[in-house]
Formats: sequence, structure tokens, C-alpha cells
Amino acid sequence: MIDKQKEEVFYAKDFNFSYSSINKLNFCPSLFYKDYILGDREIRTEKHLIEGKLIHCLLFEPDNVEKKFNVSPGKSPSDNIIGVMKDMSLYTDSESLDDIDDSVILDSLKSQNLYQSLKTDESRIAKIRTVDNGPYWTFINSTIIDVIDNSTLENCKRQVEILKENEDVKALFLEKESDFELDQIEVYAEKYLSCKLKTPDFGLHGYIDYYKIDHEKKLITICDLKTTGKTISDFPETIDFYNYWMQAAIYYKLVHDNLDEKCQSYEILFKFVVIDKYNQVYVFDVLESTMSSWAQGLFIKLQEVNYHYSKRNYSLPYKFLNQKIRL
Repeated sequence: MIDKQKEEVFYAKDFNFSYSSINKLNFCPSLFYKDYILGDREIRTEKHLIEGKLIHCLLFEPDNVEKKFNVSPGKSPSDNIIGVMKDMSLYTDSESLDDIDDSVILDSLKSQNLYQSLKTDESRIAKIRTVDNGPYWTFINSTIIDVIDNSTLENCKRQVEILKENEDVKALFLEKESDFELDQIEVYAEKYLSCKLKTPDFGLHGYIDYYKIDHEKKLITICDLKTTGKTISDFPETIDFYNYWMQAAIYYKLVHDNLDEKCQSYEILFKFVVIDKYNQVYVFDVLESTMSSWAQGLFIKLQEVNYHYSKRNYSLPYKFLNQKIRL
């Protein structure tokens, strides 16, 4: 749905693209329009996404775990049921599942297309009003932070310990930034950075997992942590599938463009730190030639982004708007 009024509000403000927003624009421009221009963004509640955020938090900013996550006393529901409860929370502020009107539950189940094969409304509602779901609803309805159960927390803690025990990871991640003013190493974790671009009328932004500046060696090392449901052997293909190459190029540019003038000539290294579904850990070094190729790919991608943004055309992906696709 096109909303010209909301378009004007969106374009009246400066906008910075992130890796995820460019990915969405590349995949389906109308979804970008819905999420960012109409402001109707879907809340992602998939278990693997929350676990990934938790592992990042435990490793890079452990002091913020309690601020960003709430531990439910019960077992977390399935992703499908969490999706239904997220939808329900838009239409009720009831603190107890038992107090929610049946129609709200049924409408959300229908909206999420869950349990529609069951024969009666009573059986559908019973799937939501359970002993396990009750505590989770209390948490999800009273806070905007992510909700996890103890099992998830302990599993993620084990993965973080495995990461910390890896010798290559130990060599990369310093325990904490030194307070000594003349220390030759600066360390940044979960650092928000943004930059403006020279030609397009927008910028870039993102949170960098970890980077350190070694003034003595004149070396900057950027690390991006990835958790994957596949194996480390599959990771090179995963980079292409999820466009992680573009994320790496964006992070490289963000770090470079935010350096002090004296650091502009420093060598920059990029590394992917990966832990897979079998808890195998590997640090992938990105070659300078590879990063150069990724930077060129990002430049091309930003030209496509600029086409959509400047022409306000979010009907189809760029290649479908600018060439005839034949099968």
C-alpha cells in the first residue's frame, strides 16, 4: 500500500542504510517500504535470532545481559506460538492469558495461520492457554526486551565458554579496554558507527561486533561473530547466501571512515569468527584482495539502493525494473 504522507515524513529526515535494510531492499523492495517508510516492521522472534543476540551479548557486553534479556521461569514456547503472542500483544494489555478475550486469541491464530486445521475454536484456544505459555506471556506483555528461558541461557553460556577457550579467539579478543591513557591498543565492542556517503543522499550505519586499533603496529582488526546452523565447512557458501560479504564491506567502511586522521594509513584486517551447530570454532581471515572485491560489490549495490531511494520506486527489485529477465 502506497502512503504519500508517510513517504514525505520518511524523506524529510536523514536516513542511514544498514546491512539488514539493504538486504531487505534487495530481496523485496515492497517489504522495505512497509518496514521503514510505513513503519510497520515485523518483530522477529525466531529462537535462532534471539540465541545469536544472546551469545553476542554474553561475549562482548556481559554486563548488559540483564538489561537486554528477561529470563522466563518456564520453558519458552515454539517460534510459531511466540509469533501468535507477539501479534496478540498488539491488541491487548492483559497481564494474564486467562484474562484475554477469546476473539483476540482466535484472530491472532488466524493471522499467523496456526492451528487452523483443528476442528473447534476451543481446541485452538487451548493450544495457547497452557501452563508453559502463561509465564512467557507475562514477560512478553510487560517488557520490550527479549525473553529467554534458563535452558537457552545455559546453552548460550556454554557456547561462549567454547569460544573463549579457542586459542585463535583468545588472541583476537582482549578482556577489556585499558584505562591507561597511553595504552597503544584501543578496543571497541558492540560499537555503533555511522557515516555519510559522497554521492547518494543517504548514509550507512551499524553495530560493529568488535574492533581494536593497535597504534604500535599501525594495525586495525575488525571481527564479526557469526553463529550458524550449518557447519564451518559450509560458511564460505553461507557468506554468499546471506550477503555477509556486503556486511563485511559496510563494517570495513564504517570503521575506516570513523578513524582519526593519524589512523587513516593503518592496515585494516577483517575476520569472521564462526561457531557452528556442532560448536566447532574457526576464525576466517579475509584477504585484502577479497575485501577489495567486496568493496566494489558494495559500491554497485549502493547504486541500486540509490535508484530505489531517489526515484521512490519500491515496486520490484532493481534487476526486474531495469532489464527483462528471461528464463
